[in-house]
Amino acid sequence: MAPSDADDDLVPLGLVLRLDEAFRVLEALEDAIYELERTSMAPGLRAEIATVIRLLHGRLGFDQGGL
Repeated sequence: MAPSDADDDLVPLGLVLRLDEAFRVLEALEDAIYELERTSMAPGLRAEIATVIRLLHGRLGFDQGGL
C-alpha cells in the first residue's frame, strides 16, 4: 500500500479486495450500523461507519441508497 496524503483516510486507496470480499465487508458494516441504530448507541461511531459504507458504495459503483 502506498502512503496517502490523508493519514486519517478511513479506507486506504491501496486497499484491494475481491468482489466477494468487498460484499462481505459491506454486509458486516451495514449489519453493525443497523444494530447501533437499533440500540441508539455510539452516534459518532455510526457516523464513521456510514461514511465508510458510502465510500465503499461509491467505489463499487452502487447507488447511495438511504444512507
